[in-house]
Amino acid sequence: MEPTYHIPALLYPCMEGLDIKPNGTYVDVTFGGGGHSKEILRRLGPDGHLVSFDQDADAQRNLVDDKRFTFVCSNFKYLQNFLEYHNIDKVDGILADLGVSSHHFDEQSRGFSFRFDADLDMRMNTKARLSAADVVNNYTEAQLADILFLYGELKNARKIANVLVKTREKQAILTTNDLLAVVEPLLPQDRQKKEMTKVFQALRIEVNDEMRSLEKFLSGAAAS
Repeated sequence: MEPTYHIPALLYPCMEGLDIKPNGTYVDVTFGGGGHSKEILRRLGPDGHLVSFDQDADAQRNLVDDKRFTFVCSNFKYLQNFLEYHNIDKVDGILADLGVSSHHFDEQSRGFSFRFDADLDMRMNTKARLSAADVVNNYTEAQLADILFLYGELKNARKIANVLVKTREKQAILTTNDLLAVVEPLLPQDRQKKEMTKVFQALRIEVNDEMRSLEKFLSGAAAS
């Protein structure tokens, strides 16, 4: 297992919140580097069980060999479907460490960070259809403005969307550096990094359909 893949956030407070029963059934819907899952397994007895989800194929490098463990390579919005598939009608706790992980920011080729020049991708599931480049180059100006305002809380969302559309008419915006070159001049100099982070966040949320996935997951979790 890659030791620096991702350091689990609030590991022990999360375990306290789950209040793990040795013979319980638990779900970790964001497996990632496996930090939370491994700690849950450490606290489970021989009759306990853990189901972990992750749609990112990179996470499969961190899988654990344990008969009490089931891995689901899929988006957590399908929680209820897969619990039914595995004949699990009730769980004792669900852990969701939401958001992007340090692994994604550090993996240059994935395009999640403006620290590196890379393809404008941002897909958690690399087999998914929509990339950040598709959003930037194909969405209407109104759609881009809505995404930047709703998911990035950018006050000048309409101005950024307008300039993106005008720029792509001359040349496609395909890399993180392409996007930086267009957007940076539109941001206050004293807050450029913070505001650019919001731009990337907004695109990532749209690419991965994070809001609708979260809504569907919460509905499934409530039924479990």
